[in-house]
Amino acid sequence: MQKTSEILRLISLSILFGGSATVVFVAIVLVKSAVASGVPQSEAAGINAPAFIQFAKVVAGASVMLLAAEALNFAAIKKGLVEKTKTTFSRLAASLICAVTAFIFAFAIVPPMDELRPLIKTDEVKAAEFKKLHDVSRGVFGATILFALISLVLPVFGAVENKRSAAV
Repeated sequence: MQKTSEILRLISLSILFGGSATVVFVAIVLVKSAVASGVPQSEAAGINAPAFIQFAKVVAGASVMLLAAEALNFAAIKKGLVEKTKTTFSRLAASLICAVTAFIFAFAIVPPMDELRPLIKTDEVKAAEFKKLHDVSRGVFGATILFALISLVLPVFGAVENKRSAAV
């Protein structure tokens, strides 16, 4: 069961880190390319919005998988099957923050942006609301990516910590 939860954790974090970073990179490249071709930036960004809207569903699913995997890992810690270390609890905290920010992105930011999107060309107030949500989404989505990376990398430091204590 421990191997299964670790594989589930790694798959979900790979999606949350690698997939999210890739989606952001591609969106930036596509918008810059469109702007260079004479398309207004807001229109170019609007064309890419459906990709983010659909990817928000993937992010939510990966976050559910991550929480399930970490719940299994936490249960293993409670049963004494996994060693209690600062690194392990830091990893759990990073995973939790990652999932929370992903849920905020997927459920609190993307749906209102999707509703506002058709109105931003004709309504300046709605366009301002959309821009505000877009600005918030950058920070929230960036936090999702950052904490996914932290959760992925922390076990390496735990392995180093265990080797040091075993050598002493």
